[in-house]
Amino acid sequence: MAFSEIIPFQFDRPVFVRVPFTSAGRHLDKGDIFKWLETGVSRETAQILYNQGFLYHDDDKVARENAEIGDGLDALSVDELHALVKKINESVKAKTKNVTEFDRKKCKKSTVKWKQAGLIRSWRNQWGSLED
Repeated sequence: MAFSEIIPFQFDRPVFVRVPFTSAGRHLDKGDIFKWLETGVSRETAQILYNQGFLYHDDDKVARENAEIGDGLDALSVDELHALVKKINESVKAKTKNVTEFDRKKCKKSTVKWKQAGLIRSWRNQWGSLED
């Protein structure tokens, strides 16, 4: 993106480092993502860095990172996550010997989307070999 096409700073979009600098004791190189919100940098400071050319938005880079990384759970709705849990638990039930073992190894359910995705990820870390 050329400097003539610079768009105003968008608080809800990720920003990347154009000019290397140090923030919160961490050196950031060109192309690194700048997680200003997570590191406690104020909106005003992030906007100043953006306006001075230290930071930039890059939709192409965000699209590439999202396409390459992830298990796809964030893109699913709560109903789709519940369908996945049902499928997982059917597989677990077929591979366990009794109700006690099933209750210990089954994937838990939640009505909160981000929590359900986390429960599935945690289950996969511990019992993923039971999934078809």
